[in-house]
Amino acid sequence: MTEAITATARLLAVQSYPGDRMLLRLDTALAAAAEPGQMLRIDGAAWPILQRVPGTQALDCLGRSPAPPVGTQVPAVTLEGIAFDLTAATPRALLLVDDAGLASGIFLARVLRHHQPRVKPFALFELTPPLPFQAQPSRTMVPGIPAEAIAALPLLEDWRIPSRIACPTGGQPGTFDGDLVELAQGWLTVLQGVADITVFACGGAALHSTAQTLAAAYRLPCQTRTIPPC
Repeated sequence: MTEAITATARLLAVQSYPGDRMLLRLDTALAAAAEPGQMLRIDGAAWPILQRVPGTQALDCLGRSPAPPVGTQVPAVTLEGIAFDLTAATPRALLLVDDAGLASGIFLARVLRHHQPRVKPFALFELTPPLPFQAQPSRTMVPGIPAEAIAALPLLEDWRIPSRIACPTGGQPGTFDGDLVELAQGWLTVLQGVADITVFACGGAALHSTAQTLAAAYRLPCQTRTIPPC
């Protein structure tokens, strides 16, 4: 999807998380069309989409912009961005995600877990504390990843999708004190010669460039979506 679509929305709920992040739940006709890699624009602010709420006509978005009051009827909400092309997904997926792409990366993992033919994702997050969630030790050992880098996203653990968190600023138990490229290189080097991996990157412009360089070095297909800072 390349063209923006605009509709009305009603704000159902707002929840605050550490790191000044806000979760918005909006009832909107745009929910059915939303795909990983896209965002909503509300009053000029970009809100990356976290999920389509099952069984409803609602979307959850995670961002850092000021939220309108619950119950607000928003006259114009726009669905923007180009969705990832999941028809081109290979049997394995390496997800590279930074702060700006957090919601989009989780949305992509959520959709990939039900993708047919089957895709096995591995997600790497490079985040700045405070984290908007309580990291937990992963139950899955991953080849090429340092044993001490064991922190994972709880939601992905529930989905049985292995993940790791890099915090270049350090100070977070279980996270990798470096960038996600170092983690990705460790994993890809162990699997060198395996050509069934697609790199998906969600985040800022720097991650976009980094992901393309990494994928080129290992001769892997790559899809990137640049998410505006939020």
